[in-house]
Order: sequence, then structure tokens, then C-alpha cells
Amino acid sequence: MEAESPSEKNMEEEPKIFKLNPEKAAARVAINGVILASLFVMLAVIFLEPEKFNFMVIVQMVLSIPFIFVSSLAYSKLGYWKETKLWDLFGYLTYSFGIFFMINAVGLIASNISLVLSFFYFGLTISLLLIYSLINIFHGRSLLTQSLKFLLAAAILFSGGVLPLLF
Repeated sequence: MEAESPSEKNMEEEPKIFKLNPEKAAARVAINGVILASLFVMLAVIFLEPEKFNFMVIVQMVLSIPFIFVSSLAYSKLGYWKETKLWDLFGYLTYSFGIFFMINAVGLIASNISLVLSFFYFGLTISLLLIYSLINIFHGRSLLTQSLKFLLAAAILFSGGVLPLLF
């Protein structure tokens, strides 16, 4: 049996909200690159005729860029830093805000086609996130952690997506 490194011992001793997973972090950095490339294409289209788009669409798409970019930087730290708890948390939070701002922007763009479609989009997104959280809880993940993650997602989607549709 191999001796455990000090960081492995720390992972077992401390209960963590976010579990260290360098492979997941590397995948997230790669995904963020694709997301950012897609976002730049969408913004190029929007900036050709910005008057056709809701102000909140443009704001959230523009603001999602620094969040997703910094998320990649934070997740890249997981591969070579010994103390990773804060980097993991920071990466998760910046990724969440960035990706949910993008999701909100798409939902608000959909409202130009149909308000019903847009409400269905947000309802489906929140419902799928709830199912995702429940499956994680069923498989032994922390009820508190999954609830907090779901509530954060729902709050961002509601405040940046659903509320602007109502006003």
C-alpha cells in the first residue's frame, strides 16, 4: 500500500463542500474555452445591430466573459497548488455566475421570438437543475451543499432572466 501525500490526508480529514478533482478542473478549463469562443461569436452578431437586443442581454453576455475567464484561471490552479479549497470555491462561483449570465441572455433573446418560449426555457432550466441536485443528494452528496448550489443558480436565473421578462 502506498503512503498518502499530505494533501491526500488533508482531503480525507477535512469535510469539504467542494471536493478536489484535478481532472474535472482541467475539463472545466477546456469547456470554458469553447464557451468563451461561442460567446464572442454571439457578441459579434449582437454588436452588428445592438438596437435589436434587450439591454440586459448585452450586459449579461459582456459580464459573463470575465467570470468565465477568471474561472479558468482559478481552476487551472488546482493542478499545481497544494492549498486548493479557495481556488476551487472561487472557480465554482465565477463559473456559475458566468454560465448563468449566458443562460439568462439566451432566455432573454428567446423572448424576442415568444414570451411563452422564454418562460418555458427558464422553467425547464430550473427544473432540470433541481433534478440534477436531487440526483446528487440521492447519491450521497450533502443536502446542504446541493441546496445552496441550487439556490444560487435559481437566484441568478430568476433575478437576471425571469424578472427582466416581467418588467
